[in-house]
Amino acid sequence: MKIYHLIVPEGAAGTRAEVCIARGMPLLPAYVIREAFKRRDVKMNGRRIDKDAIAEEGAQIQVYTAFSPEIPIVYEDENILLIHKPAGLSCDEDGRGGMTALTLMQEHAGERYAPRLCHRLDHQTGGLLLFAKNDESEACLLQAFRDRMLKKVYQCLVRGEMRPAAAVKEAYLIKDADRAQVRVITHETPGARKIITEYETLSFDGQVSRLRITLHTGRTHQIRAHMSFLSHPLLGDDKYGDRGLNKRLKVNGLRLWATELTMQAGGCLAYLDGRKFTVEPPF
Repeated sequence: MKIYHLIVPEGAAGTRAEVCIARGMPLLPAYVIREAFKRRDVKMNGRRIDKDAIAEEGAQIQVYTAFSPEIPIVYEDENILLIHKPAGLSCDEDGRGGMTALTLMQEHAGERYAPRLCHRLDHQTGGLLLFAKNDESEACLLQAFRDRMLKKVYQCLVRGEMRPAAAVKEAYLIKDADRAQVRVITHETPGARKIITEYETLSFDGQVSRLRITLHTGRTHQIRAHMSFLSHPLLGDDKYGDRGLNKRLKVNGLRLWATELTMQAGGCLAYLDGRKFTVEPPF
């Protein structure tokens, strides 16, 4: 029997426990959650609850089940492991508890190797996530990420029509660690780091634009904060976005996905240089 943990996030108070679990544990199918409730195998703060119980902000929910979730493997060889991470799954331990991409890949690896996380995606962001499988490939990938050699491309949905339809935008970002968020400004100032975000409009339906985003710098919440600063916040973003629009459009979950990764690491991974991996976003 496995135990999966979930910390009820800010803003989720008042949500039914069943809904909260479905959002916070994206790899547990609906039937698994229903069966856990029927068996009385769901607890909140140590007390058994039913599916209609109301989630309390900051509470710990535990789901007991024999189900073992799997993450789609996009590519794997003797050096690297590339997966398609779902939204709502943390890359590694971040205080929310429960399953993470790293722990699931450790289960996948068993005793064969120890997967090493080489970069991260936000908890709410899904898409391509890369692991190294040995010391040599880890060193190679970490250096490639530091040197901005690997090209990462995202897709997102934003409010309004982008004008111009494509551009490269520069600004400065200040991180507020205490509030776990960032602020974007136009000018250089002590503590601010330069950000460069390139976007291309793929479509516009009269209200929402679909963008292809290429990061030339990789800062915390860069896409979310920069697009909000440009007056085009991402759909489903309650931290930097338009909550009213999210509510009107009934958008649950951040509309941001890591859709492309082009390898360019050299060294022991030179055989993969120039190879592009892609996935489709679910929105």
